[in-house]
Parts: sequence; C-alpha cells; structure tokens
Amino acid sequence: MGDVVGAAIVGLGRWGQLLVSSVDNSTSFRFKRAITRTPSKVDTFCEDRKIALSDNLEDALNDDSIDVVVIATPHTQHFEQLMAVAEAGKHVFCEKPWTLTGKEGKQALDAFKSRGLKVAIGHNRRFAPNSIEMKKILDSKQLGAPIHIDGHFDSNLAPAGGLWRDSRKESPAGGMTSMGIHALDMFINMFGRIKDVNVQSLRVASPIDVDDSTLVRVNFENGCTGHLTTLSATNTLWRISAYCLGGWVEIRDQDKIEISSIAEGTSQSNYPGFDYPAMATIQAALECFGSDVTGGDSFPVSAEEIDHATTVLEAIIQSAESGQTISI
Repeated sequence: MGDVVGAAIVGLGRWGQLLVSSVDNSTSFRFKRAITRTPSKVDTFCEDRKIALSDNLEDALNDDSIDVVVIATPHTQHFEQLMAVAEAGKHVFCEKPWTLTGKEGKQALDAFKSRGLKVAIGHNRRFAPNSIEMKKILDSKQLGAPIHIDGHFDSNLAPAGGLWRDSRKESPAGGMTSMGIHALDMFINMFGRIKDVNVQSLRVASPIDVDDSTLVRVNFENGCTGHLTTLSATNTLWRISAYCLGGWVEIRDQDKIEISSIAEGTSQSNYPGFDYPAMATIQAALECFGSDVTGGDSFPVSAEEIDHATTVLEAIIQSAESGQTISI
C-alpha cells in the first residue's frame, strides 16, 4: 500500500458524488474506481476525475490498486456488499446504517476482523468542530454530571418520491435510516451505550408512504435518559442538546455551539466554513480512515460502536412496529 490510499466508490448518487468530490484535492486519499448501476449518468463526473467507471463490483474487488471500498448504496444492499468486500481482502468505509439488523451487522464486522481488515462508517458529523467541542465539554465534566440528551434530525423526504428512499423497506421507522441514525450515533458518542428504547412512529401528513413523525425514548446503561426525534416532512433541522447538573450545551447544524452554565452564564460560538454539507467533515472522515488503514490513529467510531448502533437501530425499528419497549 502506497502513501496515497486508493479507493473505489460503490454507488454514485448524490451522496456518493459528494464523497468523491470531498477529496478531489486530497494528497492522501484518491478514488480510482467507481461502481454504479447506470454508468451513463455519471460518465462525465468520472471522466473529469480520471476515475474508471463500470457497473460490476468485481472490477473493484479484483483491482490490486484499490485499498479501500467505500459503500454508498441503498441500505438493503449493504450486507451483501460488505461480505463481498471482506472476502476480497479490502478495507471498507460504509455509509450509515451499516446494516439493518444486528445479526447481519455482527457477521459483517466479524468477517473483516477475522481477516485483519479495517472498518469505518460514514458519520461525518463526528468530525464537525462543534461536535468535537461538545464531546470535550462532556468528557471533562465541565458542566457536571450528565442527565439527559435530546436530538433532532429533520428534513423533507418528499423529493425522494419515486427514488429508493421512498420505501418502507429502505426507510423503516420514518427518517431513522437516513437522518435519525446520525443522532443515534451522537447519543452513543456523547452518553455511551443504550439499554432500551421505546418508539412511536407515524405517518401524519407526508405525501409519500414513509412515517414522518418518529419519536424515540432512550434509556442509557449509565442511568441517563434521552429523546430522539426525526421528522421526515418538514424543513431541515440538526440539533443535539446535552443537559448536565451544571448547565447545558447544544450544537446546531455543524457550525454552531451554545453553552449555558449555571455558574458562568451563556456563550455562543460559530465555526465558519462548516455550513451544510460541511464538505470538510466528509473529507476529514475519509482521510482519517485512510490514515487508519496505513497505520495511523484509529477511526473514531469503533467496531464496537458500529455493532451497538446497528443493534439499537434494529430495536428502534422493532419498537416502531410493536409499540413495545425493546431491551438491547
């Protein structure tokens, strides 16, 4: 493996193209191949970047210049593709969710571990400066012991009508697999492992057949509580608020943070250049994984966290269908 990590992208929809574009000027991570169902739709995009293009995953798996396969396909395809990548002996960076069931998630993780291969998941918001600062505040107990975490990730999925997200199979529990999974990762990142979930998920007004109001009540193993909301038929909102004995801290979007301390009052900070889609965070995630596979620091989302989040997501889907509290 050379100094520049060679990568293949599987899936070149809107997000796949953002992944590729984010490292156009990278000196350490380079996309060499792209695999997509309809190459004609992205031939100019790939030609401009000198990326080999085809519709056959085997072309990437059999290419010795490819160190990392990046998966950006519909969720239901992830497990089969993950197993193929592991069998081929490639490292993998997979968009969230890893898989839709805990059993498949663990099987895939074990397949990579048994071959000494690295794994990463596309939680680019971990690399946002406000998320990093929030994590430091909570870990240092600057605001005292944690009590509760609250999260929103909302957006309008109506434009997905006729596309693959317009499907209860791909979007169980409303916006959880496309949006709420980011908030779930942030809950685990900030407050730790989750003990149980109870979910209400309804289609209230959405023009497409996907739940638009999904409410997740969370209990953590450490005794803290949480509430995750994802609405799929309104304007975009990303907000995570953590409440502690000495005050609270809230991040909004990827460029804003507010800290409210009982002792010291309230302050706000902004981070210019990190407005959506915050390409710098996408680039940072890919380059961080590239460093990991070449012997650098580990990717910040561990395999254990991927496994736990996948199991919790499955529990959320089960609770949404049954209305029952599901233990993890």
